[in-house]
Amino acid sequence: MTRKFTKTRIRPEYDGLVLYAKDAMDGLDLANRLMNPLERVKLEEEVRQEAEAAVAVAPKQELPELTRAVRSKISADAPVFTPPDLERHVLRNYPLGHIVPYVNMQMLLGHHLGLRGSVEAQLAAGDKRTVELKETVDDILHQAMVEGTIAPHAMYQFFPAQSRGNDILIYDPQDPSSVLHTFTFPRQNVEPYLCLADFLKPVDSGVMDYVGFLVVTAGHGVREMSTELKDKGDYLRSHALQAVALEVAEGLAERVHHMMRDTWGFPDPADMTMKQRHGARYQGIRVSFGYPACPDLEDQGPLFKLMKPEDIGVQLTDGFMMEPEASVSAMVFAHPEAQYFNVEKQ
Repeated sequence: MTRKFTKTRIRPEYDGLVLYAKDAMDGLDLANRLMNPLERVKLEEEVRQEAEAAVAVAPKQELPELTRAVRSKISADAPVFTPPDLERHVLRNYPLGHIVPYVNMQMLLGHHLGLRGSVEAQLAAGDKRTVELKETVDDILHQAMVEGTIAPHAMYQFFPAQSRGNDILIYDPQDPSSVLHTFTFPRQNVEPYLCLADFLKPVDSGVMDYVGFLVVTAGHGVREMSTELKDKGDYLRSHALQAVALEVAEGLAERVHHMMRDTWGFPDPADMTMKQRHGARYQGIRVSFGYPACPDLEDQGPLFKLMKPEDIGVQLTDGFMMEPEASVSAMVFAHPEAQYFNVEKQ
């Protein structure tokens, strides 16, 4: 979530007041303002002025409708990486100790728990607040390992796939002549005209390509435990527990993606650091529906039909959000030139 995403994509969908909090402390300040009648009126006026300012901005230039002939310069001659099998792999109760190295502490302590600046540098300097928050997180992780309070589960599978214009055709692993689903993704209206379909061999090449899907979760029972801690007055640990579960799920997605690259035939360099992995310095990408390159969250529906993550306790809500919240799904590409991009680039 970002402030811009909240203003442009979420706020217009609701009649009530929709606000963005960059972290827990900002959220607490907003909650206090909302409870104060005078401050609430000020907030409503701020939102009204933002809406008027947005209307006053010069209208976005209408771009010509792209034809299917428009394509990016992503190489169509890249090698095909063939996965070792097309079976669904289910990893239940994946060892938390194997996930912790993949957990992004900058995201956990910085984004979720409100620390500003480099977490690594502040820990090295012995900053008191940073050290105390890290100790809280470490204690939650230790308790989870000992008592099983966080139970990570995962699944992944490779599928035969090809592109056709802006479409990606997913074939039946048992019968590659049968299309299970066709995803249609948007293409950038300006150079470099990227679309996710460009990262697969086209149908008319006659060459079969492959994509992967993954679903992971680390959120079973976390909301209930967090509520119990909050009811006892332990607000920090309540919030930190949910943050840890979210980042453990992200870490497990990172771990599973690493495993997929290893078996897919393009393992990471031996000297690659975890910091480089968090910066996506590896070959290929993994994209989650609802994000810039594939903004249609409804694509979660067919992903769930393909993967059946209900088998690891992940459900899809009517709004196409995953339950438990600490869950991650993704589509994985192997193309050496695959890159992250925003389809709304102007």
